[in-house]
Amino acid sequence: MAEQERVLVKHSVTGRMLISSTDGIGYTFDKQGGLTLITLTGVTAAQGAAVTGLKAELNVFRFEEPADGPVIKHWYYVGDNPVVYDAASGRLTIAVQSEIKYRPDQYWE
Repeated sequence: MAEQERVLVKHSVTGRMLISSTDGIGYTFDKQGGLTLITLTGVTAAQGAAVTGLKAELNVFRFEEPADGPVIKHWYYVGDNPVVYDAASGRLTIAVQSEIKYRPDQYWE
C-alpha cells in the first residue's frame, strides 16, 4: 500500500470543513521566502466564496498517511496572508506563514 496524503481547509473558529482533497480537489505546496503558497484546483464557486469570506479565520491541514508508519499532521496558519480565488480557473491560492508538524499518535493512545 502506497503512502497517501490529504489536504483539508477548515474554518478555525467552528471547525467547519470548507474543502477536502478527498473530493477530487488538486493541490500543490510551494515555499516562497517566509510563506508557503498552497494552490488548490477544481474549487467550485461556492467553495471559493466560503473560503474567501472566512479568509481571516482559516486553518489548512495536510495529513501524510504512510502505509508503514504513523500519520504525520501539518497544521498551517493563514492569519492575515492573501487568500485569492479565481472563479474562471477554479483555482484557490492560500498563503500561509507558519506550520506545525506533529504526530497525533504521540498525544493520544
